Amino acid sequence: MPRFVDEYIPNQIRSWPCTASPRFSTHINVTDSGAEQANRRWLHPLYTYSLPEAVREHKDFEIVRDHWLTMGGPAQTWPWRDPLDFASVPLDAPNHVPALTMADQLLGAGDGARTQFQLVKTYQSGAASYVRPILLPVTASVLVSVNGQLPADLVVPNVPLTWTVSRPGGVVTFSGPPRPGIVVRAGFLFDVEVRFEADDSFDGIAKDYGVSGIANLKFLGVRSC
Repeated sequence: MPRFVDEYIPNQIRSWPCTASPRFSTHINVTDSGAEQANRRWLHPLYTYSLPEAVREHKDFEIVRDHWLTMGGPAQTWPWRDPLDFASVPLDAPNHVPALTMADQLLGAGDGARTQFQLVKTYQSGAASYVRPILLPVTASVLVSVNGQLPADLVVPNVPLTWTVSRPGGVVTFSGPPRPGIVVRAGFLFDVEVRFEADDSFDGIAKDYGVSGIANLKFLGVRSC
């Protein structure tokens, strides 16, 4: 059975406020002189999502319980929209859907043979950058361009170019290879793959809600196999 189930937790659950914490796995070796060497074990971080007071009513509690039982606790994973980072462009405000364009992110350039291009989002800090593969695009939101044009306006070699995008996977596949040097770009919304924290997580949710009528939620990001 596939572990990923493409079913959102119902959106009645409040996704804001939310803290999203990316975490790398890094081993720091300190020499006798006090100098450090760092071994970065992960190329891409895993996220922890904390939703303070997400459960505030009985219907919220039932929604979480039903999703917990359906997912088998932490056994299954599902899509989650990070309210702080879910688009190919910067957000104007948390949880606010921005305007997308088909030129938002560079995916690569044609070489006359390649037909598949991975959706990615590039983060920039000065001259340094980090490229994040996007594996769960919201397929209906994806906009693709080739040299600034719609793919259907490009004939390769004598047939209009068409494309599809996979979910999960985030791979744009063209019906034919774009010619060498043709630049492929895309704009999109995306989700992340998450799970409940642990087998006993629901114990705390039920206890907190039973005592105070309020409970926090925590989801852990999962790296796809």
